[in-house]
This record gives sequence, structure tokens and C-alpha cells, in this order.
Amino acid sequence: MEVLLVEDEKTLAIPLADALREEGHQVTVLHEGPAALAWLAEHPCDLLVTDVRLPGADGIQILERARKQDPPAICLVMTGYATVEQAVDAMKQGALSYLQKPFPTEALLGLVRQADELRAMRDEIRRLRAGEGGGEAGLTGDSLQVRDVQARIAAAAASTAAVLISGASGTGKERVARAIHRASERAEQAFVPVACAAIPENLLEGELFGFRKGAFTGADEDHEGLFAQAGEGTLFLDDVEDLPLEAQAKLLRVLQEREYTPLGSPRSQPFHAAVVAATKADLPERVKDGAFREDLYYRLNVVPLHIPPLRERAADIPVLLGEFLARHDPEGRYRIAEDTLRRLAQYEWPGNVRELENSLRRAMALSGRARVLRDEHFFPGGPAGDLRSEEVLPLREVVRRAEAEAIRKAMAATGGRKIKAAELLGISRKVMWQKMKDLGLSGDKD
Repeated sequence: MEVLLVEDEKTLAIPLADALREEGHQVTVLHEGPAALAWLAEHPCDLLVTDVRLPGADGIQILERARKQDPPAICLVMTGYATVEQAVDAMKQGALSYLQKPFPTEALLGLVRQADELRAMRDEIRRLRAGEGGGEAGLTGDSLQVRDVQARIAAAAASTAAVLISGASGTGKERVARAIHRASERAEQAFVPVACAAIPENLLEGELFGFRKGAFTGADEDHEGLFAQAGEGTLFLDDVEDLPLEAQAKLLRVLQEREYTPLGSPRSQPFHAAVVAATKADLPERVKDGAFREDLYYRLNVVPLHIPPLRERAADIPVLLGEFLARHDPEGRYRIAEDTLRRLAQYEWPGNVRELENSLRRAMALSGRARVLRDEHFFPGGPAGDLRSEEVLPLREVVRRAEAEAIRKAMAATGGRKIKAAELLGISRKVMWQKMKDLGLSGDKD
């Protein structure tokens, strides 16, 4: 990342800059507020790390200027004058986090790594807004799980064998089925989806196979069934586990004989379509319970394809959000706050991709005049009950843990000698003693 570090204490600025460069970042170091404002007027940066108190202009002014970039810089604020007002003001202006001096270098580096992840997420969203990505291959994302699904889609598309897609609700099973159809030689033919759970049992056979005029009361004209509509394309049986056993038996016969008979017709019709089925249930368990025919299961499960839940591919969440923003906000009016984007990537998403898309649409609807989407827009009931907060600790707790770990390492390196450990950490013996007391650490040697 391109980092601007603004710190008037050169004894602090130099080692911090060295540590950032060792992490692979390009670092510009300035020591006065006006110089930082002038630099920002000519140069963009990915990350601003600034002290609150600076000669000539305070860090909040510099933060405000950096946030006006396009895209806005991610900002971290340091202060030796810890007040709640300063922390609140910095966070209101868009700072990612807040560090109280003195702090271990590793505490800053940890926040910089988070900032780098957020920058990558933001860049991916911007790329997808520009139309450089999408879900034509089936699932959106670049995780190993998605790559595996995409490889299986290609293999399924090259075959005429039946495909069984399994996965929880909202994972994108129909999207994968359509991707298989698009990648196959049948792409120019019909793709016919069948919602097995939505068709009443007494109408199911007529809807699937069709019927002839006079086949039953109310059959006033011929009706072409879904099997006929599929032609030489693809028939997609969604929620296939919801087919009643009688319909399962008739479907099995069609798959075996490759023909079907419309109700009221004396002649059978050939069935040429490829079959892709999808289930959110554990079909082997349904077979054991007698709720699903074993022979039909094996007939459908020639090419199995499992879609993982979103919680197992959280790395794809920024990519998905970018795709959804491009779809639902083509004018580019909205952006997602960096800290909110990070927390969205930590949420479990029990409703999977469908829930993620719906939450974004809800956030835009609830944002009012705001153009930066935040936690309260995505989770109006309160993020504390919805997000995995154990991974998002208050900054003071992050610093406390980092200091405790640094002291433990220094004590271990010096054989438990506090004076030597204090020298190693660059603090006085008195500060060392006070911090150990505040952190509940013990030491046996002076």
C-alpha cells in the first residue's frame, strides 16, 4: 500500500516507517500538518496514519482531507492525549481505528494488515462495478471452493448425464444449474425450471407430462407439459426431495425409458432433455427414511455437485457485494463503510448468498439520505446480536492484549528480569512495573 505517516516525534516516526517498509509498503513520512495537507493535494494514498496533535494543523484535518480522495484513504489515528472526545471525533470522520501512545509496533502493524484487506475488498468491489467480473461461470468468487464448483460445472456441461446439485437454501443452486446449461451444447435450447415444492400433488403429473383435451374434468384443451417444453434443452428439477413418491416413480421411468405419456394420450413422447436436479435435503437420509426412492437417487446422482455454504467461503463476500452493488446500484451512489465491510465478512450468513443480497437491498432502502452503508443499515435490529463480535474487539482491548504479549516476550527473552525487559521494550522501569500491575502480569526477578 501507499502509506502516508504523519508524526512530529521523529524518534517514533522513523521506527514505525521502517516497520511498515519491512511489511512491503511504500511509506512517505511527514512531521507537520501543513506539509501533510499539501502532499495530499498532489498525491493519493491508500492508508493515512496520523497523530492527532501536530504542528500547524491537527490530525483530524488531515484525516478529513484524506477521506475526500477517490477512493477515500483508510485512516488510522494515533494520540498521546487520550480522550473519549478525540476518539469519537476521529471515528465519526471515518477513521478505521485509534491507537493510544505508547503502543507496541505490532499493534499498529495488525491494524495496517486489516486496512490492507479492506483496501483489497474495496478494489474488488470497484472492479465488479466496472463490469470486470460476474457470475457467468456459476458462482461468483475466487475462493478454492468456488474454483472447485466451476471445474465441476465445466465437467457436467460436457456430459449428458444427470446432475444432482446439493446445498443449503440460498447458496445458488439454480444459478449453477443455469451455468451448466449455458456451458453445454444445449445452450441455445430451452432451460425449463420446475419448482417441485410449488406444484400441488394433484396437478403435478399434468404439469410435468401435459394432457390432452378431455383427459379429465376441466381439460378443455391440450396442454403442453414441462417435459415437452424442455425439448432438447435442460430440465431443472428444483427441490426434488419434495416430489411425492408416486411422482418419483413416474420420473424414474421417464429417465430410464427416455419417454413419457401425456395424460389422456394413447402414445408416448420421446424425452430428449438433459436433467439437472437440486436438493437442500440430505437425500441419502431421505432414502433411509423411505421418503425418497433409492433407485431414483442413484439415477439423478450420476454427476454430484455440492455448493458450500457462504460461511465456508467468506473470502468471496466482498466479490459478491461488488456484484450486487453493480446490479442494484448501477449509478454508483452507495459505498460500504470499511469497518462494516470487515464485519460483514465475519458474519455467519445462515441464509447464504440470498441473505447477503437481501441485506444489501435492505441497507440501501434504510439508508435514507446516507450514501455510506453502515452496520445499522444492514442489521437494523442491532449488529451485536447478528455479528460474530468476538473477532471485533474494542481497540483498547486490542492494545491491552498486544502490550501484554510484548511484555511476556520481553520477560521470556531476559529470563524474567524486569529491568532488562523494560530496556528491551524501550520504557522505564517504573512504566514497566505499572503496566505489569495493570495487566495482571507477574515477574519474579528485578
